[in-house]
Formats: sequence, structure tokens, C-alpha cells
Amino acid sequence: MDNAERLRLFCERFMQEMKSLLRKDHTVDLDRLLVELNEAVKQKDPLSQWKGVVMYPGFEPETAKYSYDNFTPRVGDVLVASYPKTGTTWTAEIVRHLIHLNDKDMQQKSRKFNLVFNYLEFGPISKYAAVEAVDLDRRCFGTHLPSDLVNLKKFKKIIYVIRNPKDQLVSWYNFAVPQPYTLLPQDPKEFYDLHIEGKQGVFSKPGEGYLEHVREWYRHKDDENVMFLAYEDLKQNPLKHIKEIAEFIEVKVTEGQISEIAENTSFNSLKKASKGNAVESVQMFRKGQIGDWKNHLTVAQSEAIDRKVEEILGDTDIKFTYEI
Repeated sequence: MDNAERLRLFCERFMQEMKSLLRKDHTVDLDRLLVELNEAVKQKDPLSQWKGVVMYPGFEPETAKYSYDNFTPRVGDVLVASYPKTGTTWTAEIVRHLIHLNDKDMQQKSRKFNLVFNYLEFGPISKYAAVEAVDLDRRCFGTHLPSDLVNLKKFKKIIYVIRNPKDQLVSWYNFAVPQPYTLLPQDPKEFYDLHIEGKQGVFSKPGEGYLEHVREWYRHKDDENVMFLAYEDLKQNPLKHIKEIAEFIEVKVTEGQISEIAENTSFNSLKKASKGNAVESVQMFRKGQIGDWKNHLTVAQSEAIDRKVEEILGDTDIKFTYEI
């Protein structure tokens, strides 16, 4: 199967799942939307940019701008912001379980509000007609945009997720290389070295990458509507941090419900639940471990990342957890 066919099937699978979420009286032109979605996910050469920030294929500058200027979230909507492969999908799943806590049917149904539609900057602008027609009382959105490109005042609840940059890098390699694009080196050493040097960043300006993304969002960590969450903290103590997420997004939850959500959103549960769904086609779940980087990065690469962390985040109180 060639890349064009893979992308076509990707779009069709996500569109098919999304249909069941739309109100019966919707007027969304789904045929036109599918055509425009297929066009959006094609590889651009060079990659598109918005305000100097490089966008990965499918993540559209025009859609990001539309989101900033024109999209208005509903009361109760939650935004999960992050750099790729830092725990975005996991955190969003926890939020989804929480906001539909007392409606199991809606909790199951909301699973289909997928990355094509819930990422602010993904796909064509026309997808927002479908977003507005979604029959959900509260929605969980995602974004990989730097903080300056998100209209932060619009969202009352924003969770920004961070992960140690060594595991993020390994996870990004294993996610990005199998995708139907020819953007990045296949050789892991070349991939890692270029990433560390800031020469292949996306969702950042040329020469920058994940750590600069964290630095920019860090400026908002004490904003009333922003919660900072570390992947490793959530991994080591899910009950504590699911409770904190619930309090932040104003969901009343019992200890028993927290335990149930922790079980239903564990890595193994999410990986199993993705089988046969559109999400499985983009390989969101691999290992989810803390410290797997030691099996992939050289000592020199690890030390180079340490120097970068000190250079870019040394004046913050961020302390990454690299192993347990």
C-alpha cells in the first residue's frame, strides 16, 4: 500500500467514526470535508509555517489561525496542550472519562471525538462545522501549538503535559518514522542527533524544539486557567493526579471512581481499547515506560540533552524524572 492510499484510509476511518457523534439535524457537507481532509494531510515541501512555527503534515496554519481568531469553546470544554509524545492522548483520555463520568453511554460515544476533529489546528477549517455539530455537552480538545499561537483566554481549563526529553525523543522516533511521510531520517542515530541539535523540530521555530516549547508554556504555569502536569508523576501515582485533574476541571469524583478511571486509562487498557479504532492506525501507544531511553540513546546523546535542558530550562524549577 503506497503512502497516498494509507492517508486516504486514515481520513476515511476517522471520518466514519466521527459521523455517529453529529446531531441528527446537522448540515455538515461530509463529502466535501473528506476531500479537504485528504488534501490537508498530504506532505508539504517545504513544511507549512504559521508565524515562523513549523507545522507537521495535517496540522494546518490556516486552521490554527481560524481557531485562534474565530473558534469559541463551550462552557466546560477542556484543552490538553503538549508537544508530541509527552502523554497527550493519555491525559485527554483521563479528561474524557472525567467529564462524562456519570454518563457511560456518552463516555463511550465521546471516544470518537478523535484527533482529526479535537486538535485545534488539525485538518481543514471546514472541520469546525463538524466540531460545532458534535452532540457532546463537554468536549476535550488537544493542541501541539506553542502557547503564543493558542488563544489562552478562550479556554477556562488548560492542562499542559510535560515528559522527560529523553523518553520523548525515543517515543517521537518510534511514532514519526512509520508514518506515511518522507520527512525524517530513518536511521535512529541520525534522527536523534538532528533532533538534539534542533534541526528537525516541528511545532516550533526552525532551530528550536521540545524544550523551547516547554519554556514558552512555562510562562503560563501559574495562570489561573492552566495546570502543569508531568507524565512521570501521573505514571507513578495515577490516583493522586487523576484526583488533581478532576479538581482542576471541576468534576466531583469519589475515590472508587478515581480507581476505576485509573484502571480504564492505564496504558494497557488504552492500547487494548484502541484495537480496531481509527486511533490504532496512527500508533499512539507503544511502551509508555519511564527510562526506556537508556535502551536507545548513547551516553553522548544523553549528555547532550542534559546540556540542552540546562541551557534552555536551567532558570526554571522544572526537574525531569528520567528513571524510576
